Amino acid sequence: MKVLWITYDVFDYLKSSIKGKPSIGRPWVQPLFENLIKSEGITLATLTPVLDGYYQKIILNSSTHFIIPRDNNYLKISNEMVKGFLSVINYFKPDIIHIHGTEINYGLLRKYVDLSIPIICSIQGIIPPCSFFLKQSVSNINYKRYRSIKNILGKGGIDGAIRYWKKYTPIEKEIFQKNQYFIGRTVWDKAYLNAYNPNATYYHGEELLRPSFYSTKWDINTCERHRIFISSSAYSLKGFHVLLKAAGILKMKYPNLKIVSPLSSLKQNRSKLIDLLISEDYSNYLKQEIKKQGLENNLELKHNLSEVDMAQEYKRAHIFVMPSFLENSPNSLGEAMLVGTPSVVTPVGGILSIIQSEVSSIVFPADDHIVMAYQIDRLFSDDDLAIGISINAKIVASKRHNITNTVSQYKDIYESVIESHIRNNKQQ
Repeated sequence: MKVLWITYDVFDYLKSSIKGKPSIGRPWVQPLFENLIKSEGITLATLTPVLDGYYQKIILNSSTHFIIPRDNNYLKISNEMVKGFLSVINYFKPDIIHIHGTEINYGLLRKYVDLSIPIICSIQGIIPPCSFFLKQSVSNINYKRYRSIKNILGKGGIDGAIRYWKKYTPIEKEIFQKNQYFIGRTVWDKAYLNAYNPNATYYHGEELLRPSFYSTKWDINTCERHRIFISSSAYSLKGFHVLLKAAGILKMKYPNLKIVSPLSSLKQNRSKLIDLLISEDYSNYLKQEIKKQGLENNLELKHNLSEVDMAQEYKRAHIFVMPSFLENSPNSLGEAMLVGTPSVVTPVGGILSIIQSEVSSIVFPADDHIVMAYQIDRLFSDDDLAIGISINAKIVASKRHNITNTVSQYKDIYESVIESHIRNNKQQ
């Protein structure tokens, strides 16, 4: 069985071999590839468009990776890109194509690829509801007063994201409508697929995590007390501002409180002039909120954290928090649960398919910093509760992200899609 993956980001170990400007991200894709390719009966290759890239065929570690040039237009696929995709597909001759993500326009390839070749799309984020909840996340913030000159001129910022997501919404809906086969993980993504294409076929496929998270274990006796780790906080949908308000309450009881975040976009030492000219509105707002809550000495920003660094941050933290307004199946929560770090999360989107309240995580309503502070305090002050949540979370995550089971799951999905597609074509 020959399977061609189409990905947006290149794998870490390929970056040095690729010409152009390759992007790196979505760290859950590479571990699945590395384990699936070891399986018998499957030949796996990747195809990744790269900005300012060239046509390349790279054979590394007994795996094949194709690179084609891509343009910078996320709203449509140019004719040149279509030619690039088809040239690789015609060369590799896959039995099935797996496109990772519907929030990227590669799912439109169904209009151009020979109908005899089945295409299956993994659902990661879904733009329309994200756009709605992005607006909700700043409904109580007068973010326009924090806009830089760049934002006012229409570049970046919260309004820029809303405009882009609004433009992309019909494209993603077309991807859902044009394709037949999808992979998801939660009730939330299954519900949205059913709304956009009730005739689509949905397969449940889990994700694998990077090796360091399988080998790292949280311990109440070695963690740093009152240390909170939040892994994603660059834009308002992630709810970092809610955590800051909760921290203002917690600091009165825990003056040694520490909030750790890989928030590279927040440069605290930037001058006010630079912030006025080019900083993002949300970053400017966060600076104001940090000062308002008196958290200047309670915040620790981390930059360019490696896989090992991230695992150690989960281990070192007293708790992990996720105050998001919307998520599907966040890998950061999976990482925290696999390490065993007790978590405080919002029960939004697909998170309810991942955790059980008061068993494997502690929850609070989105945008409610008072309840968030209360729930964090419960874990800070009750070691038995924290240990119980940790143990249960690790059990659940170890089953969900089991390598052997997930590899078998994807092989079964591919075989089922191929058989179903052949059968349906014969009936037409």
